[in-house]
Amino acid sequence: MKLFFADTETTGLDPVNNEMFQLAFIIEIDGTVAEEVNITFRPERWDTVSAEALEITGKTKEELRAYPPKQEGYKKLISILGKYVDRYDKTDKMIWIGQNPDFDVRFLRNFFRELGDKFFGSWWDARPADLISLAVASKTRGVFDPPNFKLATLAAEFGIEFDAHDALADVRVTRQVWHLLAKNITPPENFTGVRPP
Repeated sequence: MKLFFADTETTGLDPVNNEMFQLAFIIEIDGTVAEEVNITFRPERWDTVSAEALEITGKTKEELRAYPPKQEGYKKLISILGKYVDRYDKTDKMIWIGQNPDFDVRFLRNFFRELGDKFFGSWWDARPADLISLAVASKTRGVFDPPNFKLATLAAEFGIEFDAHDALADVRVTRQVWHLLAKNITPPENFTGVRPP
C-alpha cells in the first residue's frame, strides 16, 4: 500500500487566487517511510497574499520572496513522485491522507494546472482520506472523545506536542495520529478481503 501524507501552507484560502508556498509530504510504502520531503515555492501574485495567512504561518513576504521559483519546486516534486508511482499504470496510485485533504488537493491541482500539467490524477487515487473522518469514526466507537477535531487537539489526545502551521511538522503529526487511530480498525473475523460473488 502506498500512502501519501501531505500538507500545504498557502497565501490564503482560495486555491484559484491564492498560492501554495510550501508542500510537505511523507511517502509510506507498506508501512515503511520511503521518503520525507519539504518543498517551498515562491509566490507570484503578491497582491493576493493574505496578512492573516502570513500571521498564521509566521512567515513574511520577504521570507517567501527568498523561496525558489515554483517551476523549480514542480520539477523536484515530479521527480520524487516518479520514483514511487508509474504514472501510466492506472492501478499504481498513492492514497493521499491529510487533515482536511480536499483543501490541499485543490491547491496542488490548481498548481499543476498553472504549470500546464494536465496529469495531476496520474499520481493519486481520486479519493483522499481525511484524518478528521477517521477521528469522528473513532469517536463514535468510543476510542476517544476530543473537544474538537483540530490537528493540535487530536495530537494532544495522544500526548503529542508540535509546532503547528508548518507543513512538515503538521504532516509528521498527521501520520502519527492516523496510525494511532487506524490501529483500532480490524477486519471482521474470517474476513479474506475478497467480496463474495
